[in-house]
Amino acid sequence: MLKEEKVLLQRLAIVAIPVMIQNLVQSGVGFLDTLMIGQLGETEVAAVGGANQYFFFIQIAFFGLNSGSSIFLAQFYGAKNTKGMRKVLSLASSLAILMGALGGIIVTAFPSFLMKLFSSDPQVIWAGSVYLRAVGVSYLFSGFSSVYSGAFRATGDARTPMVTTTISLFTNALLNYILIFGPGPFPALGILGGAIATVISRILEASLLIIISLSRKEQFIPKKKEDFRWEKSFIRDIAKTGLPAFIHETLWVIGSILYKVAYSRLGTGTFAATNICLSIQDLFFVAGLGLAGGAGVVLGNTIGKGEMKKAQEWGEKIILLSLLTGIAMGILEFILGPLLLNFYNISPEVLSTARKGIFALSFILPLELLGVVIMVGILRSGGDSKFSMLSEIIPMYLISIPLTFIGASIFRLPLWALMLVKLSETVTKALVGALRIRSGKWIINLNDKRN
Repeated sequence: MLKEEKVLLQRLAIVAIPVMIQNLVQSGVGFLDTLMIGQLGETEVAAVGGANQYFFFIQIAFFGLNSGSSIFLAQFYGAKNTKGMRKVLSLASSLAILMGALGGIIVTAFPSFLMKLFSSDPQVIWAGSVYLRAVGVSYLFSGFSSVYSGAFRATGDARTPMVTTTISLFTNALLNYILIFGPGPFPALGILGGAIATVISRILEASLLIIISLSRKEQFIPKKKEDFRWEKSFIRDIAKTGLPAFIHETLWVIGSILYKVAYSRLGTGTFAATNICLSIQDLFFVAGLGLAGGAGVVLGNTIGKGEMKKAQEWGEKIILLSLLTGIAMGILEFILGPLLLNFYNISPEVLSTARKGIFALSFILPLELLGVVIMVGILRSGGDSKFSMLSEIIPMYLISIPLTFIGASIFRLPLWALMLVKLSETVTKALVGALRIRSGKWIINLNDKRN
């Protein structure tokens, strides 16, 4: 292996491995949570799965905000522009708190209406409403944690958010067991207990990030009043690059919810199988999230230093690495995914539907993984967020989602066939994104624009 390739892999590993571990723990605990709820029955699985779509929505909105701010944070860090980092983080954290408060108010005030979008089953609507009313307050803390975790990663420190998230998630898992099932003197609260456990764990994660960043006197922490003074030129530059990333993630999560709305047309059993399939796939998708996070930081820092040629070469190498990783993860999901279904307390019909769904998802996974690395990792690191948004959202909304609804509502296709329809999106965005990177037009030095 050439020396330059070793350097790339080493720098990717510093960020990617902690991000992979963090997401693996997150997906593992999410799988465990679904498993615990699954012991209560299919109605509860469907209810919590539907309710969590709104957390998924706000979480991805946070991720979009985090992605937009991280584009600047990574490049500013490479250019040693600490003043710019503080101003970016002050704006991003303020917006995250505002978004979290608004999202929490909405799900708390209108839970039944929101649940009816996913199910017509009165029991599912009632159970999901109970969960939403209790969990809404956690959105406020999740937004703050997302932005500050992104700031740590942008400076090359992916270990700290990995540790804080791991502590939070294991706390969540422990409290889930205690509050859902009520061992010993504790009351068995069912899905309400799961919501309470989530709130406590989110507060814990945000608190840990605040304590660590202050104790270390991290350079990205807003310290002065001027850090909160956002000039029109500053907001314009941030919006031009960061807003497309935010819109991208928001539209992507709405699209993901629409996929599930289409799947839910096939009944409560199919919707339960969908939630189980996706929670299992998350375990194998962590490699893509890790590579995307690593690519974003490594390439962003490199561009911030003015090393454009190196960024181009490394971007092309990361594409090949991502494709090979995706193939490996797809094979693992195909082999191991069906075995994990044995842990669920579900009917034979739901089990059969979920098994076929996992086979379909494992086939799509290599291109899904490649797509997230290209769109979220490589293109955004170069400030090419608008192209990234358009090349993913257009095929999703104009091709894949309409075909999925047609397949579910008119042709009544089985779940596995509906999931394969998504290939119309994943193939398009992977091909278009790879060609864009090959052209070299994705590289923009944002620090030069601010100076």
